Amino acid sequence: MNIGLGVFNLIPLPPLDGSKILIKFLPYKAKQFFRDRESIFYIAFLLIWITGLAGYIISPALNFINSGMINIAKFIFRV
Repeated sequence: MNIGLGVFNLIPLPPLDGSKILIKFLPYKAKQFFRDRESIFYIAFLLIWITGLAGYIISPALNFINSGMINIAKFIFRV
Protein backbone atom coordinates (compact mmCIF):
# COMPACT_ATOMS: atom_id res chain seq x y z
CA MET A 1 0.00 0.00 0.00
CA ASN A 2 2.80 2.42 0.88
CA ILE A 3 4.58 1.76 -2.39
CA GLY A 4 1.39 2.47 -4.31
CA LEU A 5 0.86 5.77 -2.52
CA GLY A 6 4.49 6.73 -3.06
CA VAL A 7 4.34 6.02 -6.78
CA PHE A 8 1.00 7.84 -7.07
CA ASN A 9 2.48 10.86 -5.29
CA LEU A 10 5.23 11.07 -7.91
CA ILE A 11 2.78 11.76 -10.76
CA PRO A 12 3.82 15.22 -11.99
CA LEU A 13 0.53 17.06 -11.42
CA PRO A 14 0.40 20.10 -9.09
CA PRO A 15 -1.33 18.75 -6.02
CA LEU A 16 1.23 15.93 -5.89
CA ASP A 17 4.93 16.03 -5.04
CA GLY A 18 5.93 14.85 -8.49
CA SER A 19 5.18 18.33 -9.84
CA LYS A 20 7.57 19.89 -7.33
CA ILE A 21 10.31 17.51 -8.43
CA LEU A 22 9.60 17.97 -12.13
CA ILE A 23 9.61 21.77 -11.97
CA LYS A 24 13.21 21.77 -10.69
CA PHE A 25 14.39 20.20 -13.96
CA LEU A 26 12.35 22.24 -16.41
CA PRO A 27 13.72 25.19 -18.40
CA TYR A 28 12.42 28.66 -17.52
CA LYS A 29 9.70 28.84 -20.20
CA ALA A 30 8.40 25.39 -19.33
CA LYS A 31 8.26 26.39 -15.64
CA GLN A 32 6.21 29.46 -16.56
CA PHE A 33 3.87 27.36 -18.70
CA PHE A 34 3.47 24.89 -15.85
CA ARG A 35 2.79 27.59 -13.26
CA ASP A 36 0.44 29.58 -15.50
CA ARG A 37 -1.74 26.52 -16.14
CA GLU A 38 -1.63 25.08 -12.64
CA SER A 39 -5.42 25.26 -12.23
CA ILE A 40 -5.88 23.21 -15.41
CA PHE A 41 -3.54 20.57 -14.00
CA TYR A 42 -5.65 20.42 -10.83
CA ILE A 43 -8.69 19.65 -12.96
CA ALA A 44 -6.70 17.02 -14.86
CA PHE A 45 -5.66 15.47 -11.55
CA LEU A 46 -9.28 15.29 -10.41
CA LEU A 47 -10.34 13.70 -13.68
CA ILE A 48 -7.57 11.11 -13.47
CA TRP A 49 -8.55 10.31 -9.90
CA ILE A 50 -12.33 10.18 -10.46
CA THR A 51 -12.26 8.18 -13.71
CA GLY A 52 -9.88 5.56 -12.36
CA LEU A 53 -7.10 6.29 -14.87
CA ALA A 54 -4.69 6.57 -11.96
CA GLY A 55 -4.67 2.79 -11.69
CA TYR A 56 -3.58 2.43 -15.31
CA ILE A 57 -0.82 4.98 -14.78
CA ILE A 58 0.48 3.44 -11.57
CA SER A 59 0.08 -0.29 -12.28
CA PRO A 60 3.18 -0.73 -14.50
CA ALA A 61 5.39 1.04 -11.97
CA LEU A 62 3.96 -0.97 -9.08
CA ASN A 63 4.40 -4.24 -10.93
CA PHE A 64 8.03 -3.38 -11.67
CA ILE A 65 8.77 -2.41 -8.05
CA ASN A 66 6.96 -5.43 -6.62
CA SER A 67 8.76 -7.88 -8.89
CA GLY A 68 12.07 -6.27 -7.98
CA MET A 69 11.31 -6.59 -4.27
CA ILE A 70 10.30 -10.23 -4.71
CA ASN A 71 13.52 -10.97 -6.62
CA ILE A 72 15.59 -9.33 -3.89
CA ALA A 73 13.77 -11.35 -1.21
CA LYS A 74 14.33 -14.57 -3.20
CA PHE A 75 18.02 -13.73 -3.52
CA ILE A 76 18.40 -12.97 0.19
CA PHE A 77 16.48 -16.01 1.42
CA ARG A 78 17.62 -18.26 -1.45
CA VAL A 79 14.12 -19.45 -2.24
